[in-house]
Amino acid sequence: MRGGAALALVLAAASASAAASQAPSSRRVEVSRDLTVVQADGAISVEARPLDGETPIEFAARISANEETAREILALPGGPSRERAVVVPYAALADEMKRAAVVALFPSDVRATAGWLHIAVGDESLASVAGWFTGRPELAGALAAENGLEGNSVAKGTTVRVPAEFLLRPFRDAEALDESEPPQLVFGEDAGGRYAMYRLRKKEALYSAVVVRFTGRVHAPDVIELAGAIAKRSGIEDVHAIPVGYPVKIPLDVLAEEFLPADDPRSKARALERAETAQFSIPARARGLKGVRIVLDPGHGGRDTGTIHGGLWESAYVYDVAVRLRKVLSEKTQAEVVMTTKDSRLGWNVSERDVLAPRRTQVLLTDPPYELEDPVLGVNLRWYLANSLLKRPGPERKRIPPERTVFVSLHADSLHPSLRGAMIYVPGERFLRDRYGKRGGAFAPYREWREQPVVSFSRKERIASEGASTSLAGKLVGAMRRRDLTVHPFSPVRTHVIRSGREWVPAVLRYNLIPNRVLVEIANLANEEDRALVATRRFRQEVAAALAEGLVEFFGGELAPSAPPPAVAAAATALDAQEVYGPADFVGPWPRAASAKPSSGKKPAAKKPVTKPKPKRPAPRG
Repeated sequence: MRGGAALALVLAAASASAAASQAPSSRRVEVSRDLTVVQADGAISVEARPLDGETPIEFAARISANEETAREILALPGGPSRERAVVVPYAALADEMKRAAVVALFPSDVRATAGWLHIAVGDESLASVAGWFTGRPELAGALAAENGLEGNSVAKGTTVRVPAEFLLRPFRDAEALDESEPPQLVFGEDAGGRYAMYRLRKKEALYSAVVVRFTGRVHAPDVIELAGAIAKRSGIEDVHAIPVGYPVKIPLDVLAEEFLPADDPRSKARALERAETAQFSIPARARGLKGVRIVLDPGHGGRDTGTIHGGLWESAYVYDVAVRLRKVLSEKTQAEVVMTTKDSRLGWNVSERDVLAPRRTQVLLTDPPYELEDPVLGVNLRWYLANSLLKRPGPERKRIPPERTVFVSLHADSLHPSLRGAMIYVPGERFLRDRYGKRGGAFAPYREWREQPVVSFSRKERIASEGASTSLAGKLVGAMRRRDLTVHPFSPVRTHVIRSGREWVPAVLRYNLIPNRVLVEIANLANEEDRALVATRRFRQEVAAALAEGLVEFFGGELAPSAPPPAVAAAATALDAQEVYGPADFVGPWPRAASAKPSSGKKPAAKKPVTKPKPKRPAPRG
C-alpha cells in the first residue's frame, strides 16, 4: 500500500476505529496504555501512542512502514502525543508492529519449520489471512489448496499453514519452534485447589517430563523438592516406579506461564507482554556486521571459578568459547569485538587442547583492571564496564548506536543432572527496575563506576530490550540447532531465573544498558554427557561458530558455515602457557602499555601447585 492510501485511513483516526471496535464482528485487545490492536471485518489496525521518553519523530519512525506514512502521522493536527492515540492500518505498519499486532490478536500462532501456523480465533476469510501474513490477499486460493480447504472462509479453531516462501519478513524471520507433539493437559480442581493433570508416557520421568517441563524449575534442589510435593498431591508413593498413563497433578500456582489455561489472568498478562515487546524484535540490517559492536563476556574468572564438575572449571571453558567466538567474528565479519576479560598469561589465543588447565589468571578489563577476587564486586563491575563501552566511540572515532551494540555473557550451567543442552536468558521487563546504582567504596577506584554510578531505564528501554534480546536469543538457539548442538528441550529462551522460590534476572543483564543482551549457558556441567562434550575443543568450536552465525543472522545477514576442527583424542590436564599459546600481551578496552599489569591493590599471592579441585556450589550471578 502506498503512503497516500494508508494515509487516508490514518487521518480517519479515532472516530472510525472506535465505531469499528464496537461492531459485532470486531475484537479489541488492549496490549498496554500505549498500544491497542483492533480487528474488524477482516481488517486490522492499531491505536498507538508514543512511549515514555519517546519523541514524536521517534514514534512515527518506529510504527510506520515508510517515510511517507511517518510524515503524515507527524502532520496530524496537534501531532502524536501521550494523550491521544494515532490509528494506523495494518498495511501501513512497520514490520515490528505487524508482528506485535498478530501476537496480540492470535497468541496461539507459531512459526513452524514449514511456515506460519495460524489458528483462527473466529470465522475468518482466507483472503484476510493471506493479507495479514503475506501482504497478498490474492494468495487465498493458494492457501486453500495448501491446507485442503474449500471456499474462502475458515471456522474458529481451524489451523491454516502459510508456507514460509509466502510469508512477510516479520513472520518469515521469526525463529521456528521445536515441532514436537504438544503436551495434553487437562485442568481440574480438588480440595488442594486448581491443577493441571498430565499422564506420563513411556520412558518419561517425573523430574524431567513433569517438573522441568511444566514448571520451569531446572536447579536440582528445586526440582527434587517440587517433585516430592507433586508426587504427594498425586498419590505417588515411589517416584521411580510410576506406571505409564498415571495422572500426575501439577498445582496451577507452579505451572509455567506457557501452559496455563487461556482464562488464567497470568496467561493473558504474559500474552500481552509478548505483544508489547514484539514491537522491538527486528533490528536494523547490518551486512557483515558492519558498524556493529559485540561485547563478549566470559563468565566468572580469577578466584571466581564458577561451577566445578568432574574437574572442569566453568570459568576456563567459557573463556575458551569466548576467544574462539572472538576469532570467528574477527575473521569473518566486520564487527568490532570487545572482550570484558583477558587471561594475563594466556591472552586471547585459541587453545589446541581438549581438556583445559584450571587457572585463576583472568582479569576484568576495567580501568584499572580488576583481578576478579570477589564474585559480587566482579559481577557488578561487569555491567558498569558494559555501560561504559556503550558510550565509547567505534573505529575511526565514529559513534556506534546502542541498537547496533550486543552483549553476550557466556556461562555453563549446574542444573539437575537429567537435563542437557544450552539455555539463554534475556532481560524480562517485569523483573527490571527503573533505577539502580552502587555506593562508592570498593567501586570508587574504577573509571566505569565514576562515569555513571547510577543507571536508569525508561519503560520503552525495558520493553525494547526484552523484545530485541528475545529475538537475538531465538537466532542463537536456531543456529545451535542447525549445527546439531543440544539445546534445552523445554523453553530454552527464558526471561528470568527461578531458584529457591525466587525469580530474578542475572545482574549482568539486569543493570546493563546495552539493548541487545543475552546470557548464554552453553551446557549443563552437572550432566555427564554435556560435561564430556564441553571437554572437547570440537564442541567448543561448534558453539562459537553457531553463536557467530546467530549474531550475523540477527542483523539480517548470513555467515557461511565453517568446517569443524578434527576430533583430537589426546587430552592435556596441565600445560605450560608458553608452550600452548605462545607469548601474550595484556591489552584491554582502554589503551595500556604492553607491560602494564592488573591492579587489585593487593600484593600478588605466591604461586601454588595446581591441585585437583573439589566440587563446589556455583558462585552467585546477581
